Amino acid sequence: MKLRLSVPTLEALDEFGPDAQGCLMLTTFGDDRPLRGLTGLVDWRLNGQLSRLVRRDFVDGHWLEVTLAPISGRLPYDRLLLLGLGRRSDFQAQRFEEACQAGFTTLASMGIVKWAMPLPGRVGLDIGVRQALTSWKRALQQSFSPQQLAAAEVTVLESPEVLREVAEPLRSVVRDLG
Repeated sequence: MKLRLSVPTLEALDEFGPDAQGCLMLTTFGDDRPLRGLTGLVDWRLNGQLSRLVRRDFVDGHWLEVTLAPISGRLPYDRLLLLGLGRRSDFQAQRFEEACQAGFTTLASMGIVKWAMPLPGRVGLDIGVRQALTSWKRALQQSFSPQQLAAAEVTVLESPEVLREVAEPLRSVVRDLG
């Protein structure tokens, strides 16, 4: 498994260039309107495509809602997977692992082994870093076959503050996964 760390900005995503491909996995809370963070930035880049899905009640961000959307060449990924996290006030450590499991199971079932993602929720604030990374590793192991994990290329998109905290533990997780 290859790991790459980057900040959650459109400029950083653009720097990946045509080699990025794969899937961009984003999350949204059901009570975050307008869409926030990287999801909101990507929505802006997609000319409000995600917001239109929300307005039409096609997407509402309910717990573990999975939506696959085209990106139409506006980002260097083949597709976008949007995962609902439910209400922000209900999100805690157990839900972090369940959200990772749902997202990874969806990616694995589609045969996707190359993706970029922010960690679900607010790691370091609502969820402890150690617990989050243990859950992330367990969800990867339960969702992907050893062959898929060996071929996986994952880009974690987090703020510089969170990246400083998770960089070495994430690398350790990747080494443990082989």
